Amino acid sequence: MSRLALASARAEAIRPFYVMEIMGRAERRPKDAPPVVSMVVGEPDFPAPAPVVQAAAQALAEGRIHYTSAIGLVALREAIAQDYADRDAIQVSPGRIAVTAGASAGLLLAMAAVINPGDEVLITDPGYPCNRQFVLALGGVPKTIAVRPENQFQPTAEEVAKAWGPNTRALLLASPANPTGCMVSEAEAQKIFQVIEDRAGWLIADEIYLRLVFAGHRRSLLCISENVISVNSFSKTYSMTGWRLGWLVVPDRLMPAIERLSQNLFISPSTLSQKAAIAAFHPESRRVADDYRARYVGQAQYLLPALQNLGFRLPAQPEGAFYGFFDVSALTDDSYALCEALCDKAGVLMAPGKDFTEVDAHRYLRVSFPKPLAQLQEGVARLTAFFS
Repeated sequence: MSRLALASARAEAIRPFYVMEIMGRAERRPKDAPPVVSMVVGEPDFPAPAPVVQAAAQALAEGRIHYTSAIGLVALREAIAQDYADRDAIQVSPGRIAVTAGASAGLLLAMAAVINPGDEVLITDPGYPCNRQFVLALGGVPKTIAVRPENQFQPTAEEVAKAWGPNTRALLLASPANPTGCMVSEAEAQKIFQVIEDRAGWLIADEIYLRLVFAGHRRSLLCISENVISVNSFSKTYSMTGWRLGWLVVPDRLMPAIERLSQNLFISPSTLSQKAAIAAFHPESRRVADDYRARYVGQAQYLLPALQNLGFRLPAQPEGAFYGFFDVSALTDDSYALCEALCDKAGVLMAPGKDFTEVDAHRYLRVSFPKPLAQLQEGVARLTAFFS
């Protein structure tokens, strides 16, 4: 009998993304069941701004959709640099910016540029589940820091110093973070960066929700040092998830490596998306994006208290993005089973804690709320009936 080739050990070690399992479960609901109310996926429920769509249509009509430089169109990189100057008073040379096929590609490129097989990367728990897989896919070792609600689910400089070992190479820090929506203060980030710089390591900042802060203005962590690596995306700010476009800002000395890696791994980002994304920095697009952010604030102000009234406990208030990370131990001893039951019996989709944490995962679930208020109200009505 012939032997069949098997998947690699790396592939076999990759855990499922349970959010997708819940979505698949929803598709198997009876055809005559009411439409689900989805609070499971971190995706805006708005269209891309009109100038972006118009720029894409014009680019298609012109027909010049060919490869670009591996690190993106110069015009787009210049527009990104100008946005940092306008919003954050940070001077970033376009030569330090690489456009990427979404933030996921940006994270992979950043990891590939700075870690060797066996190097440790510190990641927070709770945190975005794919971060661990990015590290593993490149032969690195993810090492978690269990962050606490009293610190807004963000690491302190002392915790980073304690977790840093002889094989540690980088810290991946998200602010605002998925799944909590919590942020690290600029002052604490400065202390964390000093710990890392003293150990000749890298601070990789995931800032894809940076422009979705609920109150006030928070600057990019690039304000701390030009040695910070920042990952960003058009997906969340401009409701451009399916356009698959993001960017990296890296120190000058890393750009040759980033460009070589991008040439070999991705050839170039989507040309159509790049030409459209230049229009994301049009004043009208900015006004649309600011309106979307204001709506997320209103959605949070309605949904988070409504869920708390049903027994969902919110250990730390989100400061941005569109998530709430809830402790549901008063309602269940198995948050994944609860998510399954909510899907099957209430038609409400939420994300189980085991996607995001290994510390008491059964206690937690994540709620995503970038939906019209009427949908959220329908979801709360269904949840009220489910728990009554």
